[in-house]
Amino acid sequence: MSRILKLSIPVSLESVFQMGFNVIDQVIVGLLGADAVAAVGLSNSIASIALLLYASAGVGAGVMVARAFGRKDLEEVSQIASAGQALSGLLGLLTAFLLVTFSQSLLQVVGADSKLAGSANSYFQLYAVSIFPMILSAVTSAVFRSLNDPRTPLIITSAAVALNTILGFVLVLGFGPIPSFGVAGAGLATLVSQSARCLALILFLYGSKRGVRWVWPFPGSKVGATAGKLVHLTAPIALSEVLWGMSTFIYTVVFTRLGTTMLAASQIVLSLENIFIVASAGLAPAAVAVIGQALGMGSLPAAKANAWLTIRFGFLLALALGSLYAASSLLLPVLYPKVGQEVWQLAFWGVLLMAATQPAKVLSSVLGNGVLASGGDTRFVLLGNVAGTYAIGLPAAVGLGLVAPFGFFGVFVAKVLEEGVKAGCFLLRFLRARWYENALKEEQIVKDEAQQSDDRGNQSQETYAV
Repeated sequence: MSRILKLSIPVSLESVFQMGFNVIDQVIVGLLGADAVAAVGLSNSIASIALLLYASAGVGAGVMVARAFGRKDLEEVSQIASAGQALSGLLGLLTAFLLVTFSQSLLQVVGADSKLAGSANSYFQLYAVSIFPMILSAVTSAVFRSLNDPRTPLIITSAAVALNTILGFVLVLGFGPIPSFGVAGAGLATLVSQSARCLALILFLYGSKRGVRWVWPFPGSKVGATAGKLVHLTAPIALSEVLWGMSTFIYTVVFTRLGTTMLAASQIVLSLENIFIVASAGLAPAAVAVIGQALGMGSLPAAKANAWLTIRFGFLLALALGSLYAASSLLLPVLYPKVGQEVWQLAFWGVLLMAATQPAKVLSSVLGNGVLASGGDTRFVLLGNVAGTYAIGLPAAVGLGLVAPFGFFGVFVAKVLEEGVKAGCFLLRFLRARWYENALKEEQIVKDEAQQSDDRGNQSQETYAV
């Protein structure tokens, strides 16, 4: 248990600091007025889909590094880290190029008028370029965690947030001889601070004495083959994240159809939920590290024991977080004093409904992004997410919220059903012991290849001796 806590707590804190980048941008540009806030919020919502897609490479890299580290194979750890960084870096550059090139058109497609698109364009382009270091940082942080070092990314990320805050105020508002860059200043501050974070993570990873080194991904090298394995493992997770991002947008559209009052109440419910759910964000990466290392060592009993330990701890933590989340409903008039009585009442019941789903939601994260992923069962994770969201959740939201007369409460009941189905699917998969089959097959292949390499070496020595 202590090992899981040592891994999960720093990761959760790092997630809080990572969220701080966007929050700080919103707070600082809020001093410029409502148009600036809208510009930053719209830009972040577009770019977040790309970040969800590529940050999943960090999950795949973390799984593979944990297994290799469990075998004490630092050469393979180096190959996986290099492959993950090279792959994510190329995708990040491509994404940044496309978003910068078509920035104005994208902003208008999502509904920005000419005035809003004009004010958001400079920030959006700078933020789009920041995607490149953000994705590299996500992969590098995952490597650190799978090497049992979650503190280094935490320290570097917290320092980057501090840098972003200082630069944000200076560049947005101006200071001394430095002129005010307005909304664009927030984008520039994000680009500089995220780039500094990325560079520091890479330097600490390869500059330390832990034995990890950069391996150039030349054609024909083992890095290319490793990248193929990484894509195979990560692709279902990436698709799952994109589909989740799309479902969040669809739920927002459904609430929008119900009216401004219900949309405002739903945003309050989900914003408060994010505060509490981030406290459990470190459990899935911790599960990847401890279970992956156990599988790499060839100890299936240890992997199962770590999985059960993480699941039980996640369930207990979810009960505590759900209770705190439910208690926050009593503070709605204090936190949102000007939204009105009707919004308070809707948000109150919405918070209680979503608080009841916290055990299922945390279990889905721990099982899907942690336990099952560490066993290489990422395709089932995709199927479970699709079943819960697109076969149950969204159809129920439309049916209960828009077709049937249940409105706001119908949509939240649909979200409860979605989380229950996903958690149930993942738990059944875990109980049937199918989740680690892929990992065992891959580990056997690695052992066979190592044995063949040893046999070839012995034959060469015998031939030389003759």
